Amino acid sequence: MIDDIRYLIVFAKIVQAGSISGGADALGLTTATASTHLSKLEKNLGSALLYRNTRKLSLTHDGASLLETANAMLELYEKGFIEFKQRSISTSNKLNLSIPAVFINSVFTRHLADFIKEYPDVCLNISYCDTRKDIIADSIDVAFRIGELPDSALKARHLFVLPRHVVASKKFLSNYPPVNHPDDLEKMPWIGLSMLQSSREFRHKNGEVAVIKYTPTVYVDNVEAAYSLAKHQVGITAPPCYLSKEDIKREDMQLVLQDWSLEPLKVYAVWPSNISTSSIAYTLINNIYNSFESQLL
Repeated sequence: MIDDIRYLIVFAKIVQAGSISGGADALGLTTATASTHLSKLEKNLGSALLYRNTRKLSLTHDGASLLETANAMLELYEKGFIEFKQRSISTSNKLNLSIPAVFINSVFTRHLADFIKEYPDVCLNISYCDTRKDIIADSIDVAFRIGELPDSALKARHLFVLPRHVVASKKFLSNYPPVNHPDDLEKMPWIGLSMLQSSREFRHKNGEVAVIKYTPTVYVDNVEAAYSLAKHQVGITAPPCYLSKEDIKREDMQLVLQDWSLEPLKVYAVWPSNISTSSIAYTLINNIYNSFESQLL
């Protein structure tokens, strides 16, 4: 049935153009393909629709009877196609973004602001949330994600890495024995992130690797919330370095295990596979990538 609709549209365009080659050109088809579609329509109907020779075409009686229906199909096709293209153009500068909430007060948002100022005609709808959204179900054009990505049909690009370290308030740490090895942290209260596993891999500056697992006393779905609770002596957390930098300088917060480091988290842009490389979404991804690349030069 769907093939017959296609054949009807080809038939109407051939008649409109006055030749098979003209109808084929108008539809972006080869002459051979258009001729095949016409022959298949005639075969399916069991009737000749056009008399044709090398110089001209003429409608048969059955062809003339069918032409009104074919023209109606062609009109619906062309009207719908044009309206869709016009709608696409009017919405091409609208983007739905999903960004980790922890980036609100980071250099990432400064780079995003630079993009917004450079492209003032782009309308952005931004969701700042550390919980990962469903890109397809939530109609997200680009999501920025922290950490490893699951296998999927989505496309992704690595943008930059996010250094992090383990911190706690000095007052909180004063209630526990000195922490000399990652193993000492397993029994201490942690503030867990609901979207991440409760485990950490530490690497000593001499190359030793230690992996610990722990059971958080409280879970949150926001990195800044976890850090805020840590500042109120609730437990240990591992935020991005920029989040605790000033508090460490003021000695309100303290680095735990300074000779040990955590693997930096990778940050990715993720998007549906059918987004055009010429779209404003790609422009945004490239701008963010280049902004962080330039910081490393």
